[in-house]
Order: sequence, then structure tokens, then C-alpha cells
Amino acid sequence: MEKDINSKIIDILKSCSEFITSADLSNELGVSTKTISRKIRSLNNQFKQPIIISKKGRGYKLDTTAYLKNINQNMNNDSSAVLRQNNILSALLFKSPGAIKISDLMNRFYVSESILHSDQKAISSKITKWHLKLEGKNRALRIIGSERNIRNALTENVLHINTAIDIESLKTTVDDNNRKDFNFALSQVELALRSLNGTLPYPYNINFFAHIFILLSRARNYKSVNQSIQTDSEIDREIKQNPEVFSVCAKIIGNISSYLNINPNSLNNETYYLFQYLLTSRFNTFDGIVLNDRKLAEQITDFYILSVSQTLHYSFDKTISEELVNHILSMISRLKMNISLPNALLKDIKLEYSSVFNATAEASREIDKKFDLPIIPEDEIGFISLYFIKYYEESQTQQTVKTYIVCTTGIGTSEIISTKIQKKFPEIEIIGLGSTINIKNVLRESPKIDLIISTVPIKDSELCSIPVELVSAFFTNQDEERIRKVVDIIQDEKSKD
Repeated sequence: MEKDINSKIIDILKSCSEFITSADLSNELGVSTKTISRKIRSLNNQFKQPIIISKKGRGYKLDTTAYLKNINQNMNNDSSAVLRQNNILSALLFKSPGAIKISDLMNRFYVSESILHSDQKAISSKITKWHLKLEGKNRALRIIGSERNIRNALTENVLHINTAIDIESLKTTVDDNNRKDFNFALSQVELALRSLNGTLPYPYNINFFAHIFILLSRARNYKSVNQSIQTDSEIDREIKQNPEVFSVCAKIIGNISSYLNINPNSLNNETYYLFQYLLTSRFNTFDGIVLNDRKLAEQITDFYILSVSQTLHYSFDKTISEELVNHILSMISRLKMNISLPNALLKDIKLEYSSVFNATAEASREIDKKFDLPIIPEDEIGFISLYFIKYYEESQTQQTVKTYIVCTTGIGTSEIISTKIQKKFPEIEIIGLGSTINIKNVLRESPKIDLIISTVPIKDSELCSIPVELVSAFFTNQDEERIRKVVDIIQDEKSKD
């Protein structure tokens, strides 16, 4: 609660260049003036230099220079620690299942044992994402977990493929010493495309490339590539069903052995791993399936469409089923083989299309249980959301919310609010700015207004059929949340018409 109020206080102060009284802040946040004073003292005590100026009789004002200075210092300190922790994690992942002495880590990263101990906690928390554990034993550290999960963590932590949307963008993560490996790994991806006479779209091309690149570094530098792989009868049948794919994978592994000048037999099992990565990709020349999963994929697709349609109150075109079923098919394979597919677009999807993502996530939680599948991760949910977003957004493009903004005088405040709304709500079409005095005339001239946003209460019976949202002159985060809700309601109603 305290953090929430503190953040809101800063948001309000940031939006105003003049002093704001404690009474105004109190009314805006719904807390006492004593609470406002206490929170501001607490905020200032968090920094070496106070970030909020207070003047008797005038109120409070944000010291922008001090605020930015403190924020930048914190960001620099945090980013330095995160970078070091990621480097330590990469070293441990490459070495796994082997261990690294604590003294070696201290010397390599120039840290004290107390700082390393703090880093261990951060790393332990981070690797739970891949179901891995950090073990400290005999003054050494090592990563414990399945070989598949270690590989998933390596591809994401070393190459940061969860933030890349094409292979070229991965070059920025590779230094000059590894550029030769980068180009060789890329040549092997191109070999697969030529041999199978197909294409490998994003994000599958990045995942396949990353697996080859990580294998190169691991096999050369650490000589501890895990040889274990669980090949069940289902995978054996897939090899027989797709001999050309397995043959290409064997060719690539042979090329890697020659490139590294190591015994070919030492990488034999890598052919199976590579086959699984390629098999679970959306290659245009084959489905990328585990046998007998086509019917299951169709059932899951139908469930997704029904559930998301009900949540969003929108009927999706039948074409989405044809497009989605093949993606679901390869997703089932990845879930069964525990292969992760990092989604570089996930943060943007969750931010820009939250309603569609949440509807897809809700359906995914039901699908996990109904069809007895492993938990569908957020990265996969994000990719599935994109299919729904494509059609849903097309339907929303013409459903703009025609909005009129009102303040006491019709100038100044309404223009500021208008600028903020246009940045945050592209679906809102602002058709005018005005005052409470001429609101009746506006309604007569523009009868198709969907929403009125006002900084002052409007109590006119003529407006009863039009939603009126009262906001503050500062247009705070609370105001934004309320507008978001009413806009969603209006758009839902329009989609039903």
C-alpha cells in the first residue's frame, strides 16, 4: 500500500510544474493530509538528496533535477549488478553439470564473497523460470537440472533471444572473438533450409540458430556437453516418419565436429536434440508434429477460439482456426519435449493488447487441465495471442470512441488532458474541447458523442445517455485506469451492434 501511494504522489508531482497543496493531494488520493506529509518525508529519506521540495503555504513540488539524478544512479547500480549476475549465471550454465569454485568466481568477476552471496540469491530466483536450482557445496557452485532446461536457459541468457526478432539482431550480443562461430552457426541454418527446401519463420529460426551457436561454445570451451537424452518410442517413430529431417541434423552435427576438430562420436546424441528442435518448429515443408497429435491440436484450437470469443464478446473468423491449428500442433510438441520458445514480443503484447492476452491466458489455464498438458508458459501464450490480435484489432479499427473533453473554461487544462489521452488511448477520437457553458450546443451539433471526459462535475439531465468520466486536472494513473475501463465497455458494446 505504501509503495502504491508513494508512486501516485510522484506521478501527480511529475505532471505539474507548480506547487500542489497537501489538501489537493489528499483529495486526489483519498488519504489524510497527515498521511501525505508522512509519505513525502519517507520518500525524501530514501534518497541522499531530497526529491520533493516543500514550502509552507504553497505545498509540494518535485525537484526534477534531483529526482532524475537519483533515478539514474539507481539504474546504473542495478544494471551493473544484473550484468554481473547474468555473466556468472552464463558461466555456471556452460559448465553444468560441472561446478565452479567460489574463489574462481570471485577472482574472475572481481567481487567479494559477501557480494557473491547476494548474487547467488538473485541467480537462484532467476533460474526457477527454467526449473533449475543453484547448489553450493564444497566451496563451489553448480546448476542442477535437466539437460533440456539448461539448454533453454543458455539460449535465452547468453544470446538473449527473448528480446530478438531476427538473427541479425543477435549479432550485437556476440563479441569479435565469437563472430566466426556466429557465421558458422548461421551457415548451418541455411544448410537446413536448402536441404529441406523450405523456410523457417520467426521465432523458430532464432531458436534453431541459438541451439547450434550455444552447442559450439559449450563443446569447445567446456568439453562437458551432457550426453543424456530420453528417446522414447514416439520420437523413434518420428525419426522414421521424417528421415530427411534427421539426416539433415546428422549432417549438421558432423559439420560441427569437423569445425571444432573433435571426435564425431562425442556429439552423436546431439543429433537427437537438434532433430527435436527442428521438429517442433513451423517448417513450411512439414507439420512439425508428435505423432497422433493432430486431433488434439484441433480440439485445443476449438477450445481457444470458443473461450477467447466469449471473453472478448467477439466472433472470430473461421480462417483463424486454419492458421492457429498448425501453431498449436508444434506447441504441443514443444510442451512434451520441454523446449522453450522465447517471445521477444511478449512485453509489448501484454502492454498494448492486454485484453486479448488476458483472455488467451485464461483459456490456456483451462486447457492445461482439460487436456492434461504441461503448463503453457507465457511466451507461448503470447504467440497464440498474436493470432487473435490480428483479427480482433481489425474489427476494432473502425470502433473509435468519439470523445469530447470539458473543463471550466474550455482552454488550458482540456488541451493538456487531450495531449495525454491521445498518447495513451489511440482508440479515442477527440472530436472537440470545450467548457461546461456551451456543452448543450455541442451535443446538438455533435449528437454522436460516445464519451465525455470532464474536470468538473456535470449535472445536466440531457447528458444522462452519454457516459461522463470525471478526471483530475493532472490526469493521474487512477484517471487513466477509469478511462480504460469505460473505453473497453463502450468498445464491447459497439462490437455487439
